[in-house]
Amino acid sequence: MKRLTLGLLLWCLAPLLWAANWQAQPGQALQPLLDNAASGDTIVLPAGDYPGPLTVSKPLQLQGQAGATLVGNGSGSALFISAADTRVAGLTIRNWGDDVFSLDAGVQLLPGAHRAQLRHLTLQGPGYGIYAEQLQAPVIEDCTISGDPQLYVLDRGDGIAMRYVTDPQVHRNHMQNVRDGIYLEDVNGSRLSHNEFQQLQYGIHYMYTHDDVAWHNHAQSVTGGYALMSSKDITLTDNQVRDAVDFGILLNVTTNSVVQRNLATQVHNPRARPQDGTEGKALFIYDARDNHIRANRFAVSDIGISVAMGAEGNHFYGNSMIHNHTQVRYIGTRALEWSHQGRGNYWSSYQGWDLNGDGVGDHPYQPNDALDRLLWLYPSAQQLLDSPVVQLLRWLSATLALQKDVGITDSHPLLGAVPIGDDTQNAPADAQRNNAVQAHIATQLQEVTDADH
Repeated sequence: MKRLTLGLLLWCLAPLLWAANWQAQPGQALQPLLDNAASGDTIVLPAGDYPGPLTVSKPLQLQGQAGATLVGNGSGSALFISAADTRVAGLTIRNWGDDVFSLDAGVQLLPGAHRAQLRHLTLQGPGYGIYAEQLQAPVIEDCTISGDPQLYVLDRGDGIAMRYVTDPQVHRNHMQNVRDGIYLEDVNGSRLSHNEFQQLQYGIHYMYTHDDVAWHNHAQSVTGGYALMSSKDITLTDNQVRDAVDFGILLNVTTNSVVQRNLATQVHNPRARPQDGTEGKALFIYDARDNHIRANRFAVSDIGISVAMGAEGNHFYGNSMIHNHTQVRYIGTRALEWSHQGRGNYWSSYQGWDLNGDGVGDHPYQPNDALDRLLWLYPSAQQLLDSPVVQLLRWLSATLALQKDVGITDSHPLLGAVPIGDDTQNAPADAQRNNAVQAHIATQLQEVTDADH
């Protein structure tokens, strides 16, 4: 029996016992070394340049030391990975191709490269930084991805792009001068945290995804922060976006999602034409329904919240709208209530009072009146905005409470801004953080469900 147990143990440990370390030499052609290595082997790359492209077709560990650089040949991808359980770390990769239609990338994860791990990579090139398709549970952490700032933004590749991928983990990466920082299409179960985005189109771009969570990501100097499009069951929590042009957060045909404790500020379009609706929007809701939007801060933007094509069924409460040029733009003809169980939102433009001292205004708040909607429908009437007649009509509308059955009403406006937290500097370890966030989300969703019933 002891012999049988020992034999079984040795059989289980065999891949580890037999794994070998190979050390390459700068300038060496690496493909023969990769082909001759056995599954589980580690190939160490000392400082220096190594010619690409390379293909990893068996589970190997490719470990670069400081200064190790994989140099592509200027076209196509620099590194292809088709084997599951491959690990690549510590490399600089540059000089791959710029043909985004051919999926040129610094690293291309091919179908079947399940559980691939990419860590501490520095990628500099015009195409995709990392492209992945038809695989499960890849891990991408602590990478820096830079595109070509000379290219028009839509001609660049995304920093990280994934299609038909399940359960990816993407944490602590920095992306700039690419198209979208992280682009996910037909993805489910993604976990994205502590990533940073600068000088690109959208920080995170969801398309046809579900069951995704993103927390503590930061976007700055971007066209848009976080785009949730044709997706469902997304939790976007504790993220930030500053100095965006089009929007901070976009909910476009997105349902059953939670947007909470995010900050969107200084969203401004310097070339905006109000008649075209192109002003910067801290939050843009476009035909998105049945979402929970709470405890966010939308501040110092052209428009705090813009609503188009319906927003029925959304729960909107505990948010702070602070010093936006236009707090809310809603042209619809239906009445929307933006409070929940006696708790509304904070509006820096609210002029009411709180006689009983409970922190809630004694009178409802309507951010827009009938004249606002009229001027949005007929932008040419903007030239009459400051005329005495318009000012008189606006005063009468507020005084007589005209058309309260149309537009947005907050029946319980808050008298103080809601604080939002950011514990980025004291984040726990990855596993603990993921477990804590998912447990917190489950608790929050249960609270919402109980409250709705």
